Amino acid sequence: MATGAVYNFPDLSMSLYPPPILFQGRTWSSSELAGMAAGWRAELAGPLAEPSTRAAMVLANHPEAVALFFALSCFPRPLIVLPPELRGWRSSPSLPAGVTLVLPPALTGLRPEAERLGFEVLVLGAPDLSTGRGDAPFLSLSGVVLFTSGSTELPKPVYRSMDHMLSVTRAYAEAVRFPRDRGVIGVLPLARGFGFTHCLMPATALGVPLALFERFDHTAVLGAFASEAYYYWPFAPVMADVLGRCALPEPCPAPPFCATAGRLSRSVCESFQTRFGVPLRQLYGTTETGIVTVDAAGAADVRSDTAGRPLPGVEIRIGDDPGSPPAPGAVGRIWLRSPRYMMDGYGFPPDLQPARTVDGWWATPDAGQLDERGYLAIAGRLDDCVRTGSGYLVNAADVAAALEAYPGVSDAAVVPLETPAGPVLGALVESAQPLGAADLRSHLSRRLPPWAQSRLVEITPALPRLSSGRTDRRACIAILQGSSSREGAR
Repeated sequence: MATGAVYNFPDLSMSLYPPPILFQGRTWSSSELAGMAAGWRAELAGPLAEPSTRAAMVLANHPEAVALFFALSCFPRPLIVLPPELRGWRSSPSLPAGVTLVLPPALTGLRPEAERLGFEVLVLGAPDLSTGRGDAPFLSLSGVVLFTSGSTELPKPVYRSMDHMLSVTRAYAEAVRFPRDRGVIGVLPLARGFGFTHCLMPATALGVPLALFERFDHTAVLGAFASEAYYYWPFAPVMADVLGRCALPEPCPAPPFCATAGRLSRSVCESFQTRFGVPLRQLYGTTETGIVTVDAAGAADVRSDTAGRPLPGVEIRIGDDPGSPPAPGAVGRIWLRSPRYMMDGYGFPPDLQPARTVDGWWATPDAGQLDERGYLAIAGRLDDCVRTGSGYLVNAADVAAALEAYPGVSDAAVVPLETPAGPVLGALVESAQPLGAADLRSHLSRRLPPWAQSRLVEITPALPRLSSGRTDRRACIAILQGSSSREGAR
C-alpha cells in the first residue's frame, strides 16, 4: 500500500467541486464540469423554486450526468437518484407522484418512458458556460435517496444525509491512506450505493481524477491500469475474474488498492495477484450505512477470506441478540451501531420509516463471524439460509463456496427452489469451461453432508447480473425453476 503523502482534507463544510473526469478518451476538467453545473443551476432556479418540489435525476456514468448531479446538489433539499435502466425505477414503496425528473441532453431518450410513468420531465439544454463556476454551493443538498440492489425483492429507497456520506468518505479515505496524486477508476454504476460511495464520493471529496466508464470493458480498464494514474479500483467480483483470464497485451500493474463488497473465490484472488502483483481486498457495506469494514492491511497481510475491520465510529456484533454476543468465531446475524453513518430512513423525505434498532444496534440482512482480532468474515445473506423440505437449515453461501472450489468454476449462485415437498437448493454455476453437472454433484458430495446437497445443478457461461454486477437472484431462480419444470415434464 502507498506510504507517501496522504491527502489533506479540505474543510468539508465548504463547497466541493466536481472531480476531473476522463471519459472516452477526453478529459473534462473540474472547472469545465463546475461551469456546466453552475449554468444548469441557473436554469433550474425557476422550476425548482418551490421548496416542496421533489427532484430526481438519472445518474448515468456520463460527465453530463455528473455535472447535473452537482447542479441539483445546490438546492437544499433531498435528491432522488435513479439508475439508467428503467427496471430500477420500481421500488417498495414506489416513487411518489409529481416528482420532477431532470434530464441532461445526453439522456433525452429517457423522456417518453419517464412521462409514461408519471414523471414531470424537464430536459435541459446546453448549459450556459459564461456563468463560470462562481460560488455555486455544491453539495449543499440535505441528502440523497439511493436504492438497495433489488437482488431478492423490489429495491427499497434509502435516504442518507450528505453530512453522513461525507463522514463515511473521509473515514474510509483515511483508513486506506488515499494519496493526493492518484485517482479512482469508476466502472461501477454511479447510481447504485456501491458506485456512488466508492467512485463519485471519494473522487469528489479528495479532488482526484475519476476515470469513468459507461460499462465494464476489460480492454479499457487494462488501459487505465497501465497508465498508473489511479490508486483505487472498486470492482465487482466478476470483473476481477475476467481480468484474471483475458488476453493481456503486455504486463501492467493494477492500482495499489482494489476492493470489492462481494464474495471472492480463492482462485480469482490467486489469478489476479499472480497476473497484476496486487491483492484483491474485501470490504463490507450496505446501502443503508455506506462502508462498514475494509481490509486495509499492508499488501502482504491482506486476507481474501475476510472483509477486514470496522472503520472508526462503527461497532459490530454477531448473534441473535447484540446484547449477548457469542464467543469469537461463531456465525450469526451481523449487527452494527454507527450513529455517524446510519441512514435517516427508508422512503422518500419527508415520509421516512426509520430503521428498527435494538438499543441502537441495527440488524443487517447479513450473517458473518468476528475473529479474535476483530476481522469480519461474511457468511452471506440471512435469507440465503434455507430450511429445506427435509428440515435442515443450510447456508447457501457455504454451498456456493464449495462449488467455487471446483477447478474452472468462477462463480456460483445457490438459491431456494419451491417444490411440492418443500424448499430445495438449486445451483447455477458460472464457468468459461465445459463442466459436467454430475462431476459437480460428486464434488459437493465429498465436501458437504448429504442434506446440504443442491438438488439441481446447472452450468452457464455467465450468471444473470444486475447493473451493479451483483448476481440477479430472482433471475437465477427463474432459470433453475424452468429447468426443473422441463426435467419434470420428461
